[in-house]
Amino acid sequence: MKAVTAAEMRSVEEAAVEAGVTLDRLMENAGRAVAHAVAETLGNAQGSRVVVLVGPGNNGGDGLVAAAYLARQGAAVSAYVLAGDGNPAGKRPGALAAGAGIRTAQDAEGIDELGREAASASVVVDAVLGTGSNRPIAAPLSGALRAVRDSNTPVIAVDLPSGMNADTGRLDPNGLPADTTLFLGNPKIGPVAQAGSGQCGEMRTLDIGIPPSLDSGAKAEWMDREFTSTIMPRRQGSAHKGDFGRALLVAGSRRYPGAALLATRAATRSGAGLVDLAAPESVYQMLAAHVPEAISTALPEGQAGEVHPTQAAQQALHCASVASSMLIGPGFGTSGPAAALARSLAAQAGALPTMVIDADALNILAKTYRWWSELPETTILTPHPGEMARLTGLSTRDVQADRLSAATQAAARWGLHVALKGAATIIASPSGRVSVSPFVNPGLAKGGAGDVLAGLMAGILAQIPDRPFEAASLAVYVHGLAGDIARRSKGEIAMNAGDLIDALPEAFMKLA
Repeated sequence: MKAVTAAEMRSVEEAAVEAGVTLDRLMENAGRAVAHAVAETLGNAQGSRVVVLVGPGNNGGDGLVAAAYLARQGAAVSAYVLAGDGNPAGKRPGALAAGAGIRTAQDAEGIDELGREAASASVVVDAVLGTGSNRPIAAPLSGALRAVRDSNTPVIAVDLPSGMNADTGRLDPNGLPADTTLFLGNPKIGPVAQAGSGQCGEMRTLDIGIPPSLDSGAKAEWMDREFTSTIMPRRQGSAHKGDFGRALLVAGSRRYPGAALLATRAATRSGAGLVDLAAPESVYQMLAAHVPEAISTALPEGQAGEVHPTQAAQQALHCASVASSMLIGPGFGTSGPAAALARSLAAQAGALPTMVIDADALNILAKTYRWWSELPETTILTPHPGEMARLTGLSTRDVQADRLSAATQAAARWGLHVALKGAATIIASPSGRVSVSPFVNPGLAKGGAGDVLAGLMAGILAQIPDRPFEAASLAVYVHGLAGDIARRSKGEIAMNAGDLIDALPEAFMKLA
């Protein structure tokens, strides 16, 4: 499903009008769809008390249409105009005729009344500011929205929470966070990318009658099963293991053998035909028998038990000669020998299969001058926010404040694919394509979850090595879907990285 900027949404609506769908029809469709969604939330609109906040533009018109539909269903509806005279599209008479009350809340008396009504309501519908508003919220609107916040009544936002920027997901300090956000026509890229902030609550997209394919010019995808199922490599009945690629994982150290184990186990669940693990000799001795599906290679170690960088690089290059994808980094550590190995492999990346660079390898490269210059465009980087901060020179707070910009600007600057992990993981390509995961799961905030994603991504990439954006997107979606499956069976607290691997078969079956 395409996620759009404010400008892209305007273009889609203009194209819809050119195709014969009037703005008035879109507004009627939107209001009806919002009313249906609100009624579903309430369970039964009959007898419920609903407060609708109305702004001066088309968003306010959507709210007034919804107010009319809810009133006809038996809800006690009070619509409060918070700015101007109300929507200019003439939806006030219809709301009044349906039985909705319309008041204003633009002075102290009106705001006090709004606060009391909101506190006794079942739900507040926020239809004040839509995608076209980017000005700071000031009095008296700020006071009205504060009164609603103070009521603690659940808020359902129409298209966007009032005060939220459609492109960045930033919410004005005087804005109104929502418990549910009902996107109209298309999800908006800013709130989708900042889903982890919780300011939109549950996010849903409503069909408002825009003809399909008018959003084809948008570059961002809010990943869903339809999008990811088209990426899944097809498996013919006559296929053999050589048809599904060979993934090489260069991973592990004496201190972090588990990272190599988790990544390898995940890779063997990815659909790749063959999986190779190249690990330091001491790690090889610990892990080889635990993943019998993988082909294990011992990388030479020096006397201190550290990997021997020169000999290990030669051995890894030999393994890479028959691989179709390669992962480096999980469990490497950042010792001098490990850093030398990572830099050696990165410097020869042009002669290696398509690569995923993860974890400690990213931290090592972050200390290397112009580290990205040796890497092919097909390379996928998988930083978490802290690693992204080290790679870019930003603070972690800055990365998290605008995750979309952090990912897209880095991908463009480095000429590489970036998968910025976290709640609503973002994949950005050098060409400007973006995909955003729909999954927000605190249960994934556990050690080892990233290693599972890295191994899964390497295995999927082995099958479609010339499509790194699609491989990264599919891996992130399947990983998130497995996380949801594990959360249902284990709970957010107890679920761990191993549970993710166990849930991968079910996740893949859901996409088949």
